[in-house]
Order: sequence, then structure tokens, then C-alpha cells
Amino acid sequence: MPGTRRDGNIKIGSGKKKSTPSTDSTGWSRPAEGRREVAPPKKSTPPQNPSPRRNDSRQNESRRNNTTRRNNTNRQGNRTNRNQQQSPLMDEQWARIIDHDLATNVAVAVTESKLLLCRLQPKTGLEQLLTTARVYIGTDNSQREHIENVLGMTNLGRLANHIKADLPLVIQIFIEENEKHFISAFFNVAGNMSLKQHAFELLSGVGNKKAMQMVEARGSSGFESFKALNDACNIDAGELLAKRFLSELDERNIQPRLLDQLLPVKA
Repeated sequence: MPGTRRDGNIKIGSGKKKSTPSTDSTGWSRPAEGRREVAPPKKSTPPQNPSPRRNDSRQNESRRNNTTRRNNTNRQGNRTNRNQQQSPLMDEQWARIIDHDLATNVAVAVTESKLLLCRLQPKTGLEQLLTTARVYIGTDNSQREHIENVLGMTNLGRLANHIKADLPLVIQIFIEENEKHFISAFFNVAGNMSLKQHAFELLSGVGNKKAMQMVEARGSSGFESFKALNDACNIDAGELLAKRFLSELDERNIQPRLLDQLLPVKA
């Protein structure tokens, strides 16, 4: 059939060919979008040095002078404050001479109120003050018969050996001259400090057995004098109390301190 032949000669196309992306190496890529342009950093101007001041040497010298004046003022103020602080010797009225050096005209004494060791300047022209002599050192110059000036305090470490040797005797004589005070303030009222220790045991050489003997001898009426106490207990009460005072003067950390409890002497 003719129609059939024509159909047989008809060529059916395979359709349009798909286009493939070009791989040309010379093609440009699409530029990026949405980026912000970064502003170039601002140039920071270096700080300008202040112009040098005139007369720097004069100003520095003025500052040094002001500092020196302030330091001198502070030192003078500190000295004034120290001088204004009341010395413990200001409250003392009487003292007992331990030693008087005629070559230097300086006397070493111990005060009666607190047993403070001090240095004194006797008046010019006086004879040598004897050991244990009682002198007035109070602020009333009209009563100062022997002493011109109170030079200041001292301590056992600064005393010569012969002065240290005489100090216990001076203290003992002071105690014995005021026996009524020390008997009523200590020997007739001393009691137990703990379950194992009595106050009498603070005295040198007194143990628990001797302390109980002293308590028994004291009884309820007490001792009337050092002589009665010494005879009943076979001790030297003035000497023992003087040794205790001396040990407390030598060692400030000893507790309890009979110096603080029994002084000053009450008339």
C-alpha cells in the first residue's frame, strides 16, 4: 500500500538533545552578594607629649623642701606627744636610795609606790646619800630636799652588780617598815589559789607543807606582827616577800604578781 510505504520511509526523530552546561574555562563566576564593605581602620594620632614645664628644677627643689619640712614637723610632733605622755614616775612621791655615785652625781633608787627602779640627780654639794635613805621625788619642788632632777627609769639589766646585791635589802627594809600593811593585805588573808596550791607557796622556799603550817599558826585571829609570824612559822617573812618582789621585777611575765596586788602601801 502506498500509504504504508510512505510511513515506512518516515524517520522518527529521537527528540531534542539536552543542552549540557558549558565547561569553558574562560567563563566568569557570579559575584557574591550581600557583603558589607569594610571601612579602612582610622589612623590613631599618637598622644602629644606635653610641653616641658619651665623651672622643673625649682619645682622639684620646692617639693623636696616641703617634704623635709613636713617630716621635721612630724618628728617634732612625735617628740611632743612622747613628752606629753605621763611617765609612771610622775605618780611617785618617795624613793629609797640604793646607790649614789659621787663621781657622776647620779643615784639609783627604787620607788615606794610601785617599786620602780629609777635614776636621780641629787642636789649639788650634798654628801653621799646612804643606801636605804628615803628621799622625796614628787612634783612639789619645795619638798625636794635632796633631789634636783628625776632622770628617768632603769631596769635590773642596766644595774651594776653591787647595786643588784643591795636591792633585796632595800626592799626588805621597806617591807618591814610597813609590816602592818603587808600582814593585813597578804599574810592574814592569803588563801588557796587552786585545789593544789596556796598563795603562801608563791614565797620562795615555801612548799605545801610549810604553807599549811602557816595557815594553822595563823588561826582565826591572824598574825599581829612579823615577829609573831616568824616565831610561829620559823621563817623570815620580810625577806621571803622581798625575794618575791625582786623576782617579779626581774621577770615581768610572772603571774600572779604580788607587786600589783599589794602595792601601793596603804597607811
